Amino acid sequence: MSGFGADEEYSVGVNDLRFYVSNLAFYDQYGEEIEMTLDDSDFQLNHEEGFVGLIDLTSNTSGTCISSGTERTNAILTGSMLDTGVSKVTFDIGVPQAVMKDVIATSSAEDAPSPLNEMNWPWASGYRHFLMNFIIENTSALTGGGFLHIGSKGCGSTDGLLALEDKDSCDFVNTPQVELTDFDPSINTVVIDIDQLLTDVTFSSISDDDEATEQLSANCHSQSPTMQPNCAPIFSNLGLDTDDGTAVASDNKVVTFQ
Repeated sequence: MSGFGADEEYSVGVNDLRFYVSNLAFYDQYGEEIEMTLDDSDFQLNHEEGFVGLIDLTSNTSGTCISSGTERTNAILTGSMLDTGVSKVTFDIGVPQAVMKDVIATSSAEDAPSPLNEMNWPWASGYRHFLMNFIIENTSALTGGGFLHIGSKGCGSTDGLLALEDKDSCDFVNTPQVELTDFDPSINTVVIDIDQLLTDVTFSSISDDDEATEQLSANCHSQSPTMQPNCAPIFSNLGLDTDDGTAVASDNKVVTFQ
């Protein structure tokens, strides 16, 4: 994919793209929620505190994904619902706070239930909700990498405490919300628009002290824009507020359908 950056001189190749889905709901033309049952699998967990599914779009078998893709992939969520005519779907991108609190309190990094056995920050400090790693190259053949890790922050894992051990919600939930109207699951597919995700992102050049060379970089690890400036456009594109971690579905320009 090419044409990124203010001068459209950057190309990117995704090598890892994963995200969690929760609070999934379908609505009919009258705005009534449609009854639904979601399956259990390695990629779907019906936890007592809520459902969580994992979408993993990058394997480690070909292309730019070989270096850091995953051994298993999953592009769908499965279940059953009454056929009353879907007109809208809503969901969150991330792990619900109540699920996060319980899993971290009752599990370790090694025995957390699938699919919550990956994408955590260092264990007991919370979860990343959306992850995209990618390679970058400009028209001058300078290369580098980008790392976009959107997850909850300020979860209380200090002084030996587990995340959410002493509270029910992280200070910055950072869970993007999605609302897609005129969506028909029998013919439409939810997509991640990478062009929109990387809109207004700055591809900067950094020095590699070990090799005395320059590399391209574009990072956001859910820090404040003063610490990581690219978090400002990334959060805005996902409909997130960097000041408090809240989300507005109508501001999310990244998740759409075709």
